[in-house]
Amino acid sequence: MALDEQTLKNELELLQGYSSDVMYRLRYETMRYDYISPSIEKLIGFSADEVMEMNLRSLIEETRLVTDGLRPVESFEPLEDSRKRREVLKWQADYRMRTKDGRRIWVSDVSYPWFDSHGAIIGSVGTLRDISERVEAEAQAMEAVARSRQVDPLTRFASRAAFFERLEEELKRIKRSRMDVAVLALCVDGLEDIFTAHGRLSGERVLREMADQVRQCLRETDLPARLSDNEIAICLPDTQAEGAFWVGERIRETVLRHQFTSESGALLNVTVSIGVAADRFDDPQNAQELLKTAESRLFIARHTGQNRVSVDELMNLH
Repeated sequence: MALDEQTLKNELELLQGYSSDVMYRLRYETMRYDYISPSIEKLIGFSADEVMEMNLRSLIEETRLVTDGLRPVESFEPLEDSRKRREVLKWQADYRMRTKDGRRIWVSDVSYPWFDSHGAIIGSVGTLRDISERVEAEAQAMEAVARSRQVDPLTRFASRAAFFERLEEELKRIKRSRMDVAVLALCVDGLEDIFTAHGRLSGERVLREMADQVRQCLRETDLPARLSDNEIAICLPDTQAEGAFWVGERIRETVLRHQFTSESGALLNVTVSIGVAADRFDDPQNAQELLKTAESRLFIARHTGQNRVSVDELMNLH
């Protein structure tokens, strides 16, 4: 038995009542809706009648064009012209919208051309959907990725980029505070031999445990970073060369006392070599220069017996 038009309409409205999606029909001649489903009130707080009387775009604060890599849209006019010329068969955009009660939500708009009986485009038919939770989840995921790029996953030290960003900030700050900043460059002596003799997992185990020992010797304001496979750099704010030397000595002795083992349980003799460099507020260097100085002293430490801290030879610290 065929259903009459009113019954079909009633059933359609019943289905729409259960759906959170908003269906609409937009007429290009007036750029107003001549139909929008009642669920619009659940979405933005305005009734369908209110929306059809107003310009919905007045509620849109930001538009991202999904079909163009989420490119921000500044003006709709060129896009609407291209839609009217049948150059856009699918419109997909995300809007940040203001609701009737003042909240901000993200809404997905997906629409297709609406043709008249002669095949001319007279508007579009589409759906609106609340995607606020998805956008928030994506933003959190992007933040997590950004954080992961700032942290070395093995040692949980900062990344190279994060180290230089922090060191540059400190070098600018000491000009105002008239304090010093120091850098330690550190490596595990004979790490390559450990990897060769005991395997990758043992080498990574040594690095992980070494990082734990280093943390015990640092202040909360100090920043350790893993610059490469076997180079750690540490930014020591408000620290002169002599103080940095004794931090290096504390790290060296702490690592020396720790009992390292391979994955198979074999005891490993692990030591570290450290180079020290410091920068005075009245004799500033840049971050690259300061690290290079520390690395040159690390080279000296590694090639003059290892398990030692190398600082400016003019300083008599022993």
